[in-house]
Amino acid sequence: MSPTDADPEHGPDDDAQVSTDTGRRGQRLVCEGWFASHADSGTPGPHVRLRTSDGGPAVVRTDQVPEVIAALTTVATRIDRLWAIDGDRYAADVVLRSPDPQDPEVAEEQRRRRLRFTQAVHDNAADVLRLVMEAESTDEALVRVAQLLDVDEAEVMVGLARFDLLALTRPATERRREALDGPSG
Repeated sequence: MSPTDADPEHGPDDDAQVSTDTGRRGQRLVCEGWFASHADSGTPGPHVRLRTSDGGPAVVRTDQVPEVIAALTTVATRIDRLWAIDGDRYAADVVLRSPDPQDPEVAEEQRRRRLRFTQAVHDNAADVLRLVMEAESTDEALVRVAQLLDVDEAEVMVGLARFDLLALTRPATERRREALDGPSG
């Protein structure tokens, strides 16, 4: 069945997210509606982000293409509708008042924040893994790891979603510590 606004399998009409099967066993293609793009300067306006449930590349069988198109259409319709209701306020309150990610100082602070997060995961790796593996849900894992690392849950979600385990190697850790101990440390 194609996802539609009335299709309970794909969530309520005010939820701008739909997932559909891919050609990889156990993988879902997740279509998410966003009020701003995080891939560029945060340009406000309705956007659709595609990701997979396992973080791997999406592979879709040709017979699944109509369902993927239906999922994209559903999310686009929903995020357009939500943008028409709240978009101007969101743009004024969040995007247009946010620091410019292209500003070198802002970019450097974001880089340092990622380094500090990676170092905190390194320093607490056993506990982070235990909390994630014991959690009953993603939300529980985010809350518990955020408490452990003393950071915001959103930072944990973003930081762990694409976490590079090889960043925990000894040479990477030494370079990270040097960078954090350097100027503006």
